[in-house]
Amino acid sequence: MAVGSGAPMREPGGGGATTGPVDAGTGVPVRQFVLLAARLLEAGGVAEVLTQVALAARRLLSTVDAVSVTVHSGDGFRTPVSLQPAAAALDQVQYDTGAGPCVAAARMTGPGLVVGRDLAASGEWPVFARVAVDRGYGSVLSAALAPDPGSAVALGALNLYFRRPHAPDAAVQDVALLLATHGALALAHAQALSYGVVQHGRLRKAAALRR
Repeated sequence: MAVGSGAPMREPGGGGATTGPVDAGTGVPVRQFVLLAARLLEAGGVAEVLTQVALAARRLLSTVDAVSVTVHSGDGFRTPVSLQPAAAALDQVQYDTGAGPCVAAARMTGPGLVVGRDLAASGEWPVFARVAVDRGYGSVLSAALAPDPGSAVALGALNLYFRRPHAPDAAVQDVALLLATHGALALAHAQALSYGVVQHGRLRKAAALRR
């Protein structure tokens, strides 16, 4: 499948097109990914990391109509970030049935994509596909939030919903995979920092009790 060159992306809130090298696979200016990496490093915690990833997907992919992020919780999956109510609702259908692209991607053991190109014609995930089509969505893509190929299981998934069938073309898939990889690394870092803060607090409390 040919990869389109794409239109020049604009800086958030800016009036001019972003200049600089363009990623040959995605057609997106490399600076957009540099800016995203900086935002992720500056994020104040897990929730902010996930929000930045979702916003970047909406900003970089003009064809996407709804965005959400799936993460593992203690007893299954949840959607902590959703830019549109429909995305969270469609995620929940997948959690309830245990079947769908976001669930499949979140169960991966390394970076990867799960794509539903034509939900109306697909026999896969019948309950989810029917609900998605009824709500006006024709295709979907979920990218695993896996920091590296050796991950025991992905940390979650970035979910992109499209009203048009066959919307996740090769260029969209490339961008989604890059976004998910950036997000997974930042999410793993944020989780490690959060765990470290909690453990430090417990050690200080235990030391105080021994005095």
